[in-house]
Amino acid sequence: MTEIEYIEKINPSLQKKQFLQLDLLFKIYNLRNTRKKLRRKLKILEKSMRRDNNVNFAIKIEAFKVISTENNIKFKDAMSKLENSYNIFKFAKELENYNQYLTNLNKKRNKRLLDLNSYEITKGYYLQKIIDINDNVKHLKDLAIPYFQELKDELIMLEDQRIKLITEKLKKTIDKDKFAQESKEIEKLKLQKEEKLAFLMVEVIDFKLS
Repeated sequence: MTEIEYIEKINPSLQKKQFLQLDLLFKIYNLRNTRKKLRRKLKILEKSMRRDNNVNFAIKIEAFKVISTENNIKFKDAMSKLENSYNIFKFAKELENYNQYLTNLNKKRNKRLLDLNSYEITKGYYLQKIIDINDNVKHLKDLAIPYFQELKDELIMLEDQRIKLITEKLKKTIDKDKFAQESKEIEKLKLQKEEKLAFLMVEVIDFKLS
């Protein structure tokens, strides 16, 4: 087993269910972004086709529809494996909705369109929902922090491997083709981990609680 393969081999701590769920969350995040981009591109192509009935546009549209279908299948498969307690995208949407419900509720109360008892009961219900979501998000944050550190450590290992390769190249103990191949592989792995680190920081660790 090469050092690169060793780095990529899932270690025991990463085999924990919660870490695997975070990996799944990252996959869903990418699939969601891809779906949005495909939809935007498809709309542009459809508008262009209405202006210019070119056969090339029709072919491109069909190709994008196939890609979109494949992406949707992957998305649904990933979502089916994600446990509800890890779905931070759902939490974000629900927090937005419940906060809006509270805003509307307060407006009704201020206009005396709602009696005090109904107001307090409904307000308590929404506040409890927000508390429950915040608890789930805090749990995700607690899981994301050690995983974030795991990935940073792996990045350091990859950088060490890159430096070792450069040293071997300078000593001429590795041929150019192998150096180029392994360097490319290392850069690819580094990029993947950097993207995952950015996702964990922005979407999970820095998630703003209500």
